[in-house]
Amino acid sequence: MKKLKKRNEMIIDIKTESIGDFFKRGRESAILLDKGERFTPRRTISFEDTEDLVKFITKAKLILIAAIRKKPNSISKLANQLHRSRASIDKDIQMLESIGIVESEYVSNPGHGRCRIIKATDSRPIKLRVETVI
Repeated sequence: MKKLKKRNEMIIDIKTESIGDFFKRGRESAILLDKGERFTPRRTISFEDTEDLVKFITKAKLILIAAIRKKPNSISKLANQLHRSRASIDKDIQMLESIGIVESEYVSNPGHGRCRIIKATDSRPIKLRVETVI
C-alpha cells in the first residue's frame, strides 16, 4: 500500500462564492467519499461578499496568528504584547477558533484559579490562498 505523503503546510483557501457554489462543493466531496475514492481534506473559508473577505484578512489578525504560533499565551498577555485591547483580541480569537486555526486550553494558574491559553492547532506553516472576483 502506498504511503500518503504528509503536507509540510496547512493550506487554507479563502474565497468568495455563492451559496449554490458552497453546496455544490459539499456535494462533490460527498460523492467522492461515497465512491470510496481518496479525498484530500481541505479547509475553505468562503464569503458571499468580497468586502467581508477583505474584513476577515486584516493585518492585526495575521500578526495575532504569528504571535500565537511563536508562543502560546493568554488573551491578556497577547493584548499587552500586541498593544491591543483584550476585547479586540478576544473577538479575533473567537473567530480564529471557530475556523480551527487556534484553540483554547485552560490551565491551572496558582493563586488565581485557571487561565485560558491560546495556541495554534497545527505547528505546520499556514498557507493562505485567497481567491476572489471584483
